Amino acid sequence: MNQSLRFAATLALALSFGSTPAARAEGGAIHGTLTGHVLATGGGRVLLLDKTGTILWQHKGRNCSDIWMLGNGNVLHADNNVTEIDPKTDQVVWSYKPEQQKGGGTFSCQRLENGNTMVGENSAGRIVEVDRNGTVVFELKLPLMQPGSHNNLRMVRKLKDGNYLVCHKGKSLVREYTPKGDVVFEVKVSDIPFSAVRLDNGNTVVGHINNVTEFDKTGNEVWRFNKNSLKGLEIGMICGIHVQPNGNVVMGFYRAVQKENGAGLLEITRDQELVWRYVNTSARTDRNMMGVQLLDGNGAPLPGEVIR
Repeated sequence: MNQSLRFAATLALALSFGSTPAARAEGGAIHGTLTGHVLATGGGRVLLLDKTGTILWQHKGRNCSDIWMLGNGNVLHADNNVTEIDPKTDQVVWSYKPEQQKGGGTFSCQRLENGNTMVGENSAGRIVEVDRNGTVVFELKLPLMQPGSHNNLRMVRKLKDGNYLVCHKGKSLVREYTPKGDVVFEVKVSDIPFSAVRLDNGNTVVGHINNVTEFDKTGNEVWRFNKNSLKGLEIGMICGIHVQPNGNVVMGFYRAVQKENGAGLLEITRDQELVWRYVNTSARTDRNMMGVQLLDGNGAPLPGEVIR
């Protein structure tokens, strides 16, 4: 089955979930204009939302922090372990469990072009790449706050040049490492760095609790969004961020404010105008929405983001 047909089948199944009263009752509402779908983590679940906030598909998880819609239509997420799910059957098709779990095994995952999966192991303080058999084929040990600490690593991303962008939670640092462990870029933020992404122009955007900050190649700040910038809107701790091709930023929140003037997810422009926000006032299940990915109208990754 080719990719477009696979997504169509996945979406058809998802719509059958979303048409049930239970799914609608557990969903929230989109305020503003959302043209595609959103894949996100909630509190104890991962969920796919349509442009109205109706849940099209959901899967139970633990405290989920990172999530991806893969190019094959499956969903990859991290909740101390890493799990790949086929939404058509709601079955787990691949998983990886870090040996060390104290403090949180992992909060990040990324499917690579060669089919392996990159995992940032918080408890062990290392980056690994794992093949489909669960074998570790690459390891990079990183400086630790403390073995088994909850405060070692948050998001880790492998970059196009093979380096790794790492959020060191307890040190309030974002560093870029070569595969040999050399530090080639570093910025310090004012609070907890949860997520970091590298833009095509070489700049780095960091989501760090109270702010989203963009740094240039030399580490100078060139843009910042503060969570109090949207007047009258209450939001929680900024965690996962997704920078779109047009520069807009989608973000998810820990301890999301799920009331009428709050948000669990939202999108802003570079002029810091609100595009849309997701609010769920009927349930506590969307309290911690740390991971988010904006999709197109068919539920597929945006152009340039298709992952194996």
